[in-house]
Amino acid sequence: MRTRSRWNDHDAARFSGELGSRVYTSRLLGQDPALVLYGGGNTSIKVEEQGRRVLYVKGSGTDLAHVDERGFVPVDLERAQALLEHEQLDNDEMMALLKGAVLRPDAPTPSIETLLHAALPFRYVEHTHADSILAVANVAAAERVLAQVYGELAPVVPYRHSGFELAKACVEVFRQRATPRSIGLILQFHGAVAFGNTARESYENMIDLVARAEDYLASRDAWTLPEAPAASLDWEAVAVLRRDASRAAGFPLILKLVRDPVAMAFAQRADLEVVSQQGPATPQHAIFTRRVPLLGRDVAAYTQRYAEYLASHLGPDRARGLDPSPRVILDPVLGLGALGVNARYAAITAEVYLHDIAIISRAAAHDTYRAAPPRYIAEAELAYGGFERAIRRQAEGSRPLLGQVALVTPGAAKRDPGLAQRLLDQGAAVVLPSPAAVPALRDEALLPVPLADSSPASLEQAVQAAVEAFGGVDLLCAVGDGEAWTRVCAPLLALSPVAGRPERTALGATSH
Repeated sequence: MRTRSRWNDHDAARFSGELGSRVYTSRLLGQDPALVLYGGGNTSIKVEEQGRRVLYVKGSGTDLAHVDERGFVPVDLERAQALLEHEQLDNDEMMALLKGAVLRPDAPTPSIETLLHAALPFRYVEHTHADSILAVANVAAAERVLAQVYGELAPVVPYRHSGFELAKACVEVFRQRATPRSIGLILQFHGAVAFGNTARESYENMIDLVARAEDYLASRDAWTLPEAPAASLDWEAVAVLRRDASRAAGFPLILKLVRDPVAMAFAQRADLEVVSQQGPATPQHAIFTRRVPLLGRDVAAYTQRYAEYLASHLGPDRARGLDPSPRVILDPVLGLGALGVNARYAAITAEVYLHDIAIISRAAAHDTYRAAPPRYIAEAELAYGGFERAIRRQAEGSRPLLGQVALVTPGAAKRDPGLAQRLLDQGAAVVLPSPAAVPALRDEALLPVPLADSSPASLEQAVQAAVEAFGGVDLLCAVGDGEAWTRVCAPLLALSPVAGRPERTALGATSH
């Protein structure tokens, strides 16, 4: 579906004051995943308060889709702008100095792009990683294409790392190339910035930039994505991939399969070894997806190559703490496999890479797809990665089943109705086959599976759902119906990344 302005006067009137209007348009941007993904994007407004110029900028990691006024950080604008007088400033120093300019003690950390917002001479500024803009800009002929699509409406800023370097580059390009007609900037491999002097003007300038990109792609027959059907699923192949990736990572991972027509077509591209190995649409995506996916099923070879890539661009010492095991797998039969430390992050990885598929496919349809140079992506992985290690540390002791998959049979669920929730609390992803409606537990790590009857075919359908959602089964929790379920699950249990390491589960006994 093409992007259009979603501004509504009635809805906007429910948000009072200048900051309220900034909240409203920020949510409009954040609610569209083709513009913003998972804490990405940032917005701001400049106001006068008690004789002082104040920049309200989105807090780092705040979800634009649900942001409220408390999610914006008040920053002394003059102190922020003064930082741009530095010739050089690393991001750690910049953030430390910005902390001293924050005007509310309980405010979140300001966005790393705060200086970019401070520098531009407009009251409202927004930054997104819009898919369609990346699909137009991430090509070999970017200079020619962007001049044709945008011209003086949005001058192009060459790639710089987020933070101080990017802000300085934006200032320089704006001073040299912006005109009174300019409504934004195109940031190479970073998306776009739009600006204006009202909330509506700035928001709709961003929508204008996006719509122009979409129109260009459509005019080059590059909008509609290729599709292909999925073949039958080999459970054991999926379980082997999950086991091998988990062992390479050093801890169990959830593997989510996506086998829709678009993912299958991409995994079967004749030029996949070229387009998929260029890198992600924006370096920040590599935090979830790695720079490149594993093609096929040789996890060991991928892990060795990825470790070499990290060491070559970061140096052995800086690369040592980074995990080189894959997080995205592309296979012509299996489709897209996304790995994560838990079910939530496996799903996030899948969604991020699906956006990359759309961007890469459209870029390759109108020109030659290009990503940021590998060294820039490696630096982004170093700067923003590490969340999986933090999750693992936080889970120590309290969530011993993190990354594992438990299947709770109808017999076990009937005997102990609270079992599924306790397994979830211990960190497991839980498959819950049931002939009756499953109570809503509101957890993305829970997979309720309708069970028509107790026939082998019904049980196999339930287990296939487990394989597609989570990559296998590690723990079988059964009471009274274990023999039938064990026959179906035995191959998966044997291929579990924790096979041979029994865990004490919420049943109070060792599961099989």
